[in-house]
Amino acid sequence: MGKYKEKITLSLLVAVYLLTAFRYYPGRWRDSLVETAAHFLVAAPFTIGATILIVVVLQRMGDGRLPWDRVLRIFLGLAITFEFFFGLYNYLAIHQVPVTP
Repeated sequence: MGKYKEKITLSLLVAVYLLTAFRYYPGRWRDSLVETAAHFLVAAPFTIGATILIVVVLQRMGDGRLPWDRVLRIFLGLAITFEFFFGLYNYLAIHQVPVTP
């Protein structure tokens, strides 16, 4: 039962990550897909770098290599948090009223 529970939670984390990373433009699916792909290219290196740093620190403090599913969970946790704040920033920047002098 433990293996299935881990696989289900990992699948849910991946689904939540994809949901938070998706940039939706109503009625314009092509623009949505292009913006989502561009966003992955911009945001992924930061999240991957932070994951590598955290994994290296945990490996130095621990007794060796972390299992791949733990590394993936660390990545997804960081990515979901980053995507939430980045999406909030983009949403607020898009809906700001420009100041005209």
